[in-house]
Amino acid sequence: MSPRFIAEPPLPVRRGSLKTFFRQMLLRFRLIVWQIVVPFNSQPEKIDSLPEPTAEVTDAHVEQCRWIFDQAEERRVHLEQKAQSTFGLMVFLVPLLASLFVFIISRATTSGTAIRTVTIGLLVVSVILLLLGFISAVRAVSVKATETLFLQSVIDEAGQFLEYNRAFRARGLLYCAAMNQAMNDHLAQFVKGAHILTAAAVVALVVAAVPTSVVLSSLPSSPAQTKIVGPVDVSSPELIAVRDDVANPKQDMVKLLSNSRAAEDDLKLLDAKVGELDAKFSKMQSGRPPD
Repeated sequence: MSPRFIAEPPLPVRRGSLKTFFRQMLLRFRLIVWQIVVPFNSQPEKIDSLPEPTAEVTDAHVEQCRWIFDQAEERRVHLEQKAQSTFGLMVFLVPLLASLFVFIISRATTSGTAIRTVTIGLLVVSVILLLLGFISAVRAVSVKATETLFLQSVIDEAGQFLEYNRAFRARGLLYCAAMNQAMNDHLAQFVKGAHILTAAAVVALVVAAVPTSVVLSSLPSSPAQTKIVGPVDVSSPELIAVRDDVANPKQDMVKLLSNSRAAEDDLKLLDAKVGELDAKFSKMQSGRPPD
């Protein structure tokens, strides 16, 4: 087959026209945001009735018209599924944004004021974009009026059955398909807006993650705290020796108090033991092993 009949993928934008391309992107983005907040009519504008066919309408023509009508219905279902899939991404992003925002507010209050401000600003932008995308997706999946062949295609105004007419049925199918395609184009605008705004929210969230990592790295590590609940029995040779040293001056003190005529040597001995005990306590507090 000749390559002239095979479509090629779209070519990249030329370097000289990049400025025009980005300008058009900004204008389209503004149009998308405008479409989200502007109310629309519930149905497209009515179109003129199709003219009577000049040639005989066969069953093949009716089948082709039926296929065109089905294509419009399949496109509507596909657009609604894409809008619903966007909801799944939003359900994942909302808790992530909320947790990151709470962390920045609660933990990063003392470090990097400028970085903290930039991070909060990016998070706010991401929340706004995600909210607009949510509104766009909701408007895409909301109930919309669709055209289809109903009672008027088989019953006249008097309630009598009409004689089957291929041309009448084909014209009715084409009319409904044209109206449904106009509504599908309207839904596609909201689905496109939901995708673009959600993608922009993800980009803002990723950019906000960079200063957040800087804030995390600058935060001091919290000291480990150990809490002991219940009685603790600690036994070591040093503690046993200290307990014996405490017991001996106690006994000497009792003897001294019971004997009012204690000798001066006993007082000196008691003073020496108390000094030795004080030295041992000082060494234990400084972390050096006692002699």
